[in-house]
Amino acid sequence: MDYRVSAQDRAAFKRCRRQWDFGAPTRQNLQAVDPLPPDLNRAVRDALAVYYYPGMWDWQSHIVLPLVRKAFMRTMAAAPPSDQRTADVDLGTELLEHYIAWAPSLDDFCPLMIETDVESLVPDIRETDRALSASDARRVLYTDRVELLAIDADEELWIVTHLVVPEWHDIETLLLDEAAVAACWTWEHEYLGTSIAGTIHNEILLPPPESLGPVPTDTRTGRPGRGGYSQNEPSGGGRLIAHLPRPEPEEPEPASENRVTQETAGVIRRTRIRRSRAEIETSRRHVGVEVLEMLDPELTFFPAPSPNHCPQCSFVAPCLTMTEGGDPALDLASRFRPGPTTPTYEPRLGASGGGGRYVPIPPPTPPT
Repeated sequence: MDYRVSAQDRAAFKRCRRQWDFGAPTRQNLQAVDPLPPDLNRAVRDALAVYYYPGMWDWQSHIVLPLVRKAFMRTMAAAPPSDQRTADVDLGTELLEHYIAWAPSLDDFCPLMIETDVESLVPDIRETDRALSASDARRVLYTDRVELLAIDADEELWIVTHLVVPEWHDIETLLLDEAAVAACWTWEHEYLGTSIAGTIHNEILLPPPESLGPVPTDTRTGRPGRGGYSQNEPSGGGRLIAHLPRPEPEEPEPASENRVTQETAGVIRRTRIRRSRAEIETSRRHVGVEVLEMLDPELTFFPAPSPNHCPQCSFVAPCLTMTEGGDPALDLASRFRPGPTTPTYEPRLGASGGGGRYVPIPPPTPPT
């Protein structure tokens, strides 16, 4: 079996090594016995996976939108009943209705695939053109689940991420979103022959502002309903769009004055960032550096206390016990159980290829 490092594992490792050691499938692989609290962010993103499901993109809104709302409620219902869940359902329902009203004024793409699992060999930074291997000679793979792959009117591909945020991120934070750039590299490795133009960061503000102004009556593309480009149009959509492999060697790209474009409408801010070949290559190397460190048998698992993640961490109690010099074994045995060996996701409508319309077409064979 291959040694897999998911994007979730990488984020945990960068955030707090002790949390990563407790929870990662390749480490102690523990998960809490108690039911998880409601995850409003996850529920909104699950609803948007249905909203942008390619197989229903050309359907009329009155058919699709009830399914979007149902997806949100299904995720929220997975949490145990509580006052917090009731409040989050009300807040999330309001936020989703605002999104449905304002998104058509921004959407200028066609969704191709949603919730798609991708993986790539991790490079060995110690040797050129060599993939990293674990100590037992297993292949080391970096895995991710891409929320949305979209194509624009110029037939360029974009990785789209949905972010439910309490305040807008600054441009520098989005430019340095290495996880999104790593998704570009991983996608290109999984679907050989494709070239990702960049990332689209779809921020949704929570809670919604008290005053949003009038809802736009026109869509960005002039297409009725949810806007965007149709799946049946030959440009900016369609089921079969050819993408040839990037030329080798790749030439440096000239600086673009339009590298970053940003628009705000209602509760949504859409930031489009064109990513260079150098950025994607740098992200690939960063993954190689970090995974090599994860494989180090002498690695120290120190904590990284932060008010941003400690209050939500399931391992706060055993972490405090260890910090005080105690043995957390009893707490771990009573409050945690072994988790799945690979990252698990709730099935989404059209996930992992079932919701895709993108079929890469190989380049023509040169005449002999």
